[in-house]
Amino acid sequence: MLKYRFSSILLLNLILLLPFNISGCKSGPEPINYGQDECEFCRMQISDNRYGSEIITDKGKVFKFDEIGCMIEYAMVKNFIGDTKQKFLVTDFATPETFIDATNAFFVQNENFRSPMGSNVMAFDSEVSRQKFVAESGGSLLNWVDVIEFVK
Repeated sequence: MLKYRFSSILLLNLILLLPFNISGCKSGPEPINYGQDECEFCRMQISDNRYGSEIITDKGKVFKFDEIGCMIEYAMVKNFIGDTKQKFLVTDFATPETFIDATNAFFVQNENFRSPMGSNVMAFDSEVSRQKFVAESGGSLLNWVDVIEFVK
């Protein structure tokens, strides 16, 4: 009887703890609650859905930012730059609230499009989207390494 009771308690504990273990392993982006979430770096409210960005650590922790510049500055402080275990996500300027991998994104820096903290860098998911934007609005073409250097 004692053995059965112990097994039942162990099984119940495993069932109850399983959801916590599964949720702790999540490694995807989290939606930014614009107008409510706070930038991890500058502590300002994240408000413009064209510029939001996130870092997802190798442990699955998500840090949210109001723009690419804040994300890079935070990553430099935490020594995440160059660490391939960390995921850097940026918002596709052409389709706000859609995250893309920053290391593969196509960037434009344009002073006429003010980002929350003034880096004025936009990300696009394709070269076609970026070229269309530049043809209509101008700006300097950047890649991920260029953006990091620009923010430094």
